[in-house]
Amino acid sequence: MTEHVKSFYAASANPHAPWPTLTGDQECDVCVVGGGYTGLSSALHLAERGYQVVLLEAARIGFGASGRNGGQIVNSYSRDIDTIERNCPPEQARLLGNMLFEGGDIIRERIERYQIQCDFRQGGVFAADTEKQLHELKAQKERWGRWGNDQMELLDKEGIRDVVQTERYVGGLLDKRGGHIHPLNLALGEATSIPSTWPWGRQRRSAAWEAASSNNLR
Repeated sequence: MTEHVKSFYAASANPHAPWPTLTGDQECDVCVVGGGYTGLSSALHLAERGYQVVLLEAARIGFGASGRNGGQIVNSYSRDIDTIERNCPPEQARLLGNMLFEGGDIIRERIERYQIQCDFRQGGVFAADTEKQLHELKAQKERWGRWGNDQMELLDKEGIRDVVQTERYVGGLLDKRGGHIHPLNLALGEATSIPSTWPWGRQRRSAAWEAASSNNLR
């Protein structure tokens, strides 16, 4: 059996019963392969809508990057929203802009609905080392405001000091729609929530393709 790699997250994971191995035939509307965030969220969305779902995971729930990331909920892409505005038609830019915030909204809604214990903390901060960086954060706040994020606060030197308890920064940007979670406990909590929406729950085996070839999934 593949175990989680040794990490702070694995060591502080919430206790949970092991998920069973897939045996025999199972019938479902949708078989989801992979117990990371994408698979878990897909399975939970489908189960909430009444579909009969089986989720297969080759190792452990949240085994890969889903259970080992930094846990930050950051409302951004690798490029800022102005890049999207310059390179996409208005409607596509609007949809991509909305998606900046939808992921975090889904996470917060799930945590509240299913009472997932994952050390959720509301808010995140971008700290500025220089006045130039602070000017860029001010422009970023204005751009994000155009796309619906009105929960951002520009911080001066005293404001950022109160948040991060250091004199290092000249200012910063507080994003109240950001946040932080324990990533592995979020994954485990979503997996545990699936049977509360549909009685079939989750099934797992040492390798997903073995389950597909040696058992009949209909």
